[in-house]
Amino acid sequence: MTLHLHKHPQILKLLSCLIILTVVLHTCLSQLDLLHPSKPCIKAKDQNAYDTFLYRHLRKDTPTDPRKLREWQKFINKIHTWDRPVQSFLPYREAKRVIAVCSSGGKMYEGNLCISKDSLTFFTVEINDRKQVKRVKVQEQYVILGCDKINNKCLPIHFEANLNDAIPDNNKPDCSKAMANTSFIPFEELFFV
Repeated sequence: MTLHLHKHPQILKLLSCLIILTVVLHTCLSQLDLLHPSKPCIKAKDQNAYDTFLYRHLRKDTPTDPRKLREWQKFINKIHTWDRPVQSFLPYREAKRVIAVCSSGGKMYEGNLCISKDSLTFFTVEINDRKQVKRVKVQEQYVILGCDKINNKCLPIHFEANLNDAIPDNNKPDCSKAMANTSFIPFEELFFV
């Protein structure tokens, strides 16, 4: 049985509306995905984001004793980050584990965030409004990192505070799976009938 669409204007209108709705929905979701990636390991908008992450959170010259506030004061002076009232620094000796959060060492969390499979130790530095280090705390927690693809590697670009003591969900895939599963369906293929 052959259906002649020109003889059924209601069906033609309905199909036209569905196609327009699909195009609008696809466009909206594409724009939303650019602002808030739906998964980690998508190509980074800022190719310098990994270097910025290293500068702000994972440095060889980070002090290691939370009681020596003068050392921390000199350190914050050196890197000029007084504008950030709370800052977190991961020990450089843990660099491999930190970077691995964006691959096999982390689980997908939400958006482009991954959470470490194991808890990590890091320093949280609190700065007062007079540009003084007020306190340095040693914390041990599951670390949440923003992970984007830079030079075809999934790398940390953002340190997210784990305010609710979140833990990794073992039912979610490793962050390395996000990069392996990135796929793109050309827009035209959505309308193959």
